[in-house]
Amino acid sequence: MIPVEKAIDIVWKTARLLPMEKIGLLNCHGRVLAEDIKTPFDYPPFDRAAMDGYAVKVDDTYTATKNKPVLLQVAGEVQAGDYRRLRLVPGKCFSVMTGSKLPEGTEAVIKIEDVEISGPFIKVFFQCKKGENISFKGEDLQKGTTVLQKGTFIDSTVVMMLAYLGKSVVKVRQQPQVSILATGDELIEPGTRLTKSKIYNSNSYGLCALVRENGGLPHILGIARDNQKDLTLLLKKALNYDIALISGGVSEGKFDLVVDVLRNLGVKKIFWKVAEKPGKPVFFGKRSSTLVFGLPGYPVSTYLSFHMLVKVAIKKMLGYKQPEKPFLYCTLSTDIKNNGDRASLFRGKIIPANNENFFIPYHKQKSGMLSSITETNGLLVVEKGALLKKGQKVRVEILRDSHPDFNRFHKF
Repeated sequence: MIPVEKAIDIVWKTARLLPMEKIGLLNCHGRVLAEDIKTPFDYPPFDRAAMDGYAVKVDDTYTATKNKPVLLQVAGEVQAGDYRRLRLVPGKCFSVMTGSKLPEGTEAVIKIEDVEISGPFIKVFFQCKKGENISFKGEDLQKGTTVLQKGTFIDSTVVMMLAYLGKSVVKVRQQPQVSILATGDELIEPGTRLTKSKIYNSNSYGLCALVRENGGLPHILGIARDNQKDLTLLLKKALNYDIALISGGVSEGKFDLVVDVLRNLGVKKIFWKVAEKPGKPVFFGKRSSTLVFGLPGYPVSTYLSFHMLVKVAIKKMLGYKQPEKPFLYCTLSTDIKNNGDRASLFRGKIIPANNENFFIPYHKQKSGMLSSITETNGLLVVEKGALLKKGQKVRVEILRDSHPDFNRFHKF
């Protein structure tokens, strides 16, 4: 067995960056930038009005008071998109719209609601401050600045920034193609009639969703039965993808044949068995450029092994910087003792209360209890032999970081 952190590091270093491709702005959401993005111009590209109002010179408003307003003649109107080269002279003003280019010589913009219109003049009732209601050239972004770094996840704000900079096409990493194969004579597909000694194939569908959530493209290959012929046929297909995920058959029982078949197909073992509970019998290997993960059969173990290891490989292939799992520091609600021979992954609920977060371990921790995943949102790694006390601050990983909606979790 190898420690979890060592396994994570090995997976990260073994996974390769996938080739780059160009993709349109409308389709890049959810991908990862494969290039640095620099601003090609100052933004704003010119001094512009931050409010609807009037462009003025500050000295013209010096004597203005509520009882003795200053009169300024309106020399013209400037709309957003009007790029005429205008100049403001003393004693006059321009009507300007939000976002419009300011006439040369403008020192302030008076909001429209702060003046009184009197024919071709406006009445100004107070002294303006220099720079008031002006967005200056380059105050947001300066030309040549690296605004977005490669490895940045493209969310809605990044899409907006790309459009802001005029980018219609960006470079991203290709998405990894991931094969998913379940193994076991006991498995049947959802939607068919459940008979004695059979269980539904939940792993393939859970892995499919996990791959999609993390940016990969999943391909379910079906169910391989527990015999050399069937496993060999389907594992050959699985090895034609960037990543192959196989659930079940990776332990050391009589019908756990997956590791032997993988070896026969030329897969080089990198490690087998990780010092974590649940999820010990994880196999990780490689054939050519294909990464191979043999995951345990229990759904909880499959889910957690994906969370701890497979996700790391996908993110490396997509071009992320080495990610740190999202976490919160929480107050432990009860004592926890790990008497096992390896680290234990305790599932539980993160509950915000009284301006702090509490972690409540779920009452079912066996690897066959899927409710320990569906009913929780946090993961606490407890090292072997460790005793954690009630009230202690602990570092809890956020399990479902794509949708960390803590409000839907309630007390047991």
